[in-house]
Formats: sequence, C-alpha cells, structure tokens
Amino acid sequence: MGNEQVGLRFRQPAKLSTGLCEMAGPGLWGHPVALLLLLLLLPPPQALTEGPLVFVAVVFRHGDRAPLASYPTDPHKAAISTLWPRGLGQLTGEGVRQQLELGRFLRSRYKAFLSPEYRREEVYVRSTDFDRTLESAQANLAGLFPEAAPGRPEAAWRPIPVHTVPVAEDKLLRFPTRSCPRYRELLRESTQAAEYQTAVAGWTDFLSNLENFTGLSLVGEPLRKAWKVLDTLICQQAHGLPLPPWASPDVLRTLAQISALDIGAHVGPPRAAEKAQLSGGILLDAILANFSRVQRLGLPLKMVMYSAGKQVWGDWFYLRSLEDTWKAAECTNVQFGRGGCRSLSQAWVCLQHDSTLLALQGALGLYDGHTPPYATCLGFEFRKRLGDPEEEAGNITVSLFYRNDSATRPLPLSLPGCPAPCPLGHFHQLTAPARPPAHGIPCHSAQEPAARAATMVPLLVGAVALLAMLSLGLGLLAWRPSCLRAWRGAV
Repeated sequence: MGNEQVGLRFRQPAKLSTGLCEMAGPGLWGHPVALLLLLLLLPPPQALTEGPLVFVAVVFRHGDRAPLASYPTDPHKAAISTLWPRGLGQLTGEGVRQQLELGRFLRSRYKAFLSPEYRREEVYVRSTDFDRTLESAQANLAGLFPEAAPGRPEAAWRPIPVHTVPVAEDKLLRFPTRSCPRYRELLRESTQAAEYQTAVAGWTDFLSNLENFTGLSLVGEPLRKAWKVLDTLICQQAHGLPLPPWASPDVLRTLAQISALDIGAHVGPPRAAEKAQLSGGILLDAILANFSRVQRLGLPLKMVMYSAGKQVWGDWFYLRSLEDTWKAAECTNVQFGRGGCRSLSQAWVCLQHDSTLLALQGALGLYDGHTPPYATCLGFEFRKRLGDPEEEAGNITVSLFYRNDSATRPLPLSLPGCPAPCPLGHFHQLTAPARPPAHGIPCHSAQEPAARAATMVPLLVGAVALLAMLSLGLGLLAWRPSCLRAWRGAV
C-alpha cells in the first residue's frame, strides 16, 4: 500500500550534510580521501538502541461489518434480512476472519513477550458494549491464543473473557464530545470558518442531486448524513452488490471528500490540540498514565485489549480495583477511524470505533484524512533502551507502528518532532498539549468558568466545615478506648 493510501507521515532518512566539505575548501581537507579519514576519526553518533519490550498498547479497528443504515431508495433495502442476516452494523464472516488474522499477527510479533497461553494476570480485554466490537475482540483472541482458536477439541477449547459496561456508563472508551459544551463550541468554530463554509457551499448542487437519488434530506444537514450514504455504498460494493447507476466513482470520491472535511473539523485546526484534549488525547493520556502506573507498582499485566469505545478515564478506576485483586491494567478496541509483562506494563490492545482511532491519530499529529481499513492496528511499544540511562523519564523509549494491510509489514511511524525510538520524556512533552490537564477534562464552556467558580465557593466552605466536624468527632472518640477499638476493629 503506497504512502498516499496509508495517510500517515513517514520519517525520511536524513541527508548527509555537505557542510564539512564546504568548510574544508580546496587543498588537503578538500580531497575525498582526506575527508574519508576525517569521518573515520569522528566519534560515532549516539543513536538510541531499542532494548526489550516492557509494555505494548495496541488500538485496532473492528473487522468488516454490514452497513450501519440503509436509505429510502436503496435498491437492496428489501433484501436486508437476507444480505445481512445478523443485522445492520454487525460483524460479518469476513470481519471475523480479519480479526483472527490480526490476532495471529500479534501472536507472531509478541511470541517472546506473551506467555504461550492466556493468563489473566497478563492480559485484560475491555470492549465497548457493541456487538461488533465484542465479537472483534473475541475473534482476535482466538487468533492470539491457541486454546481459544476455532476447531480445537471440546476438552481443550477455552474461552477468554471480554469485559464491558453499558454504553451510558462507559467513561473509559467513549469520549464526552456530545455532552461536552466546550467541544461543541470548538466544533462550531470549525464549521463556521470561511474555508469550511466555502467548501460546503461548493457541494450544494451535489447534495441536492443526491437528495433526489437517495430520498434523504442532505442540504443544510450535518455532513455526517452524507457519510452514512457513503458507508452504505462502500459496504455493499465490498460484498459484491451492484450499486445504483448514480453511484459513480466520481460520486463516491466526492462523498469521501465531504467526509474528510467533516472529520477534519472534529480533529483538525483550528484549536486541534484543545479538541484532542476532549477526544483522542484522553486515550493517549491513559496509555501513558497506565504505563507509568504499572511500572511504578511493578504490576504483572502484559497486554490489555480495548474493543471499541471512546473514553479512557475509567482506566484509573479499573487500575485501583485491580491493585487490590490481581493487579492488572487495561486497554481499548478501535473501529474504523479516519485519517482495543514483566510487570503490569506490557501489552495493551485496543479495539475502537472509527472515531476513536481517528481521534487518536489526531492527538498524535498523524491524521491527514485517510480512513483506516477494517482491522487496522496502531501500536505503541515501550522498550528499555540501551543508550543513555539518565533520561528524565528513565531509560524508556516509545515506538509506533501502523498495520493497515495484512499483506505487508507494519509501517514504523514517528511522532512529529521525535524520530523513533522516541525517549519517553520527550514523547510526554510533545504530546502534553493534546492530553487533558491534570485537573480533568476541560469540558466547561469558555463562558462558564467565572460563574462556576462563584457557585463552587459555598460548596468548598461547606466541605471544610464538614471535615472540621468529623475531625472533632474523631478527637472525642480518641478519649474513649472502647469506642476507638470499635472504630478500628480488633487491636
């Protein structure tokens, strides 16, 4: 797959400087042989050497699925139950096969890192509460661990648990974009920009004609409605269904451009870093925070798999409870984004919704409008490095890889401004503007802080008063040993 199709940035080899020749000028040091001798005498560059893996986080899109919806004039509408027997939006047989293949790839890549069979202290799997992401996680695990593989004898087959919570309660894998006033303000700023409005105006005639073809209302509506038409057509085409005559390659191309503009408004400029703090930066922050936490506590988890979802704040709640039980960590699952241990810090696999992977690419500065295919995988590999141990964040480096084609090797990626392998401290610094601040996700409206501060003062005063009363009560209990024993239990 070519670089244009991949849609991510690639680090080009640095060119050799000619400054040495220019400074040498004519004469002895200008001679090629003399220059070669000089280069041999120079000390070798201090390149960072990657060492053993200590943690892996992998975010991947679900496998092939049925269309999410139909449209009024869809010629295949009457045959939906036959064409998609498991329902719209559900994982297909091809999607299962893709995830099995991805799991086998992960087994091959990490065969020296993971135990041969599933161990609950090493691997934790978390999914959003959607059928296609739950099934994608299960199919991936069947490829990753031989005891869960299809065709095993009944006595030898072992299922592997996949954890989830109801969608409305999921604060880990679902970003708060819809319920976040500040994000809505930022999106409004993007969609009201002159460049955006000019592009939309240029598509008015196209969308008007598309309304006639599809029976949908598209002019003046959010652009995601046009994307849903594209999604239906692409899914049908991938499964060999004939498209209506109006769905020409030019129409599909224009729909893809409309979708790219809509996605760019969500993750791109203006204020791309602030948008990332409310979307993909949450997942990115959780990956880094969990790695730090498992390293600090020496926990045994090696791989966490997130299957679909958007938000990652729940990681902290999960890790706290895990410390008291078997001390593991977690991850996510990704769906179709655009452009899921030597300690509790080794492999973190994430399956996410398209918007999750898309937003994560935006937070990393790697999104350029190309949609990752099904079962695309974006990986973070944390390694001990064999270079300078006096790095601010320890002797750890971070490398990224991107696998969007099962027929080719994964593509190594570089965080803009930090060639791989990137020292962890530098990685933290470069991504800090895209990650939420320490005090939490800044979802309040830009007009809200002053009013909120005024209402918080009485609440703080009341809390201080309550703490004072509790302290007084505990002080009185201290004068009565029998009460103190009852408070503390056996002494």
